[in-house]
Amino acid sequence: MTTMLETPEPDRRPDPQGAPPVRRAMFYGMIGVIAVAGLTRGLSAHHDAVPAPQPAAQQAPATPALPGHALQAAGQFNLIQPDRAAQALARTALPPDQKAEILAGIARRDYRLVEMPIYDNAGTGGIVSVRSGGISQQVALSSTKPTTVVLPIRISGEVDILPVSDPGLSGISPGAITSLGPTALPTIHKDEYLVLDVIAQ
Repeated sequence: MTTMLETPEPDRRPDPQGAPPVRRAMFYGMIGVIAVAGLTRGLSAHHDAVPAPQPAAQQAPATPALPGHALQAAGQFNLIQPDRAAQALARTALPPDQKAEILAGIARRDYRLVEMPIYDNAGTGGIVSVRSGGISQQVALSSTKPTTVVLPIRISGEVDILPVSDPGLSGISPGAITSLGPTALPTIHKDEYLVLDVIAQ
């Protein structure tokens, strides 16, 4: 009698070494993707929690604000030639450091120098501050004799005239001798100042 030996079926138990190589590679790949995603999320949360340093704010140089309402006028005045600038400045009451600053600006062609004779046009008197090119000069207006102000003019050519004494109800009425002759300028009342566009020739 012939005994047939049964061929044992392949062992279906898990491989003691784990999954087959292909599945094992996929398993480790998925583990790596999950780990990287978790690490990225953690870094993103940390980045959101810690604010990025902000650049320091750039502060513009402070410039003194002019008070009140600006009145507008224009005038043409005589230009002082650069070779006569030192002589013209010597006749002013400006301090030596400002005179040197103006002369240096003329040498760099940052400034032009003009003569502006101003006077009291209405007989009310008053003291004004004449500002130009960063230089301020106080002038007591007279109705009998003009006061010649030597002005450093920048490219913009603007001169600010502000009341120093109380304008009162009648205001301060300056006049200037331009290339066209005596010229009345707008009357400056309280909380007002004059912006004069100067043309030098």
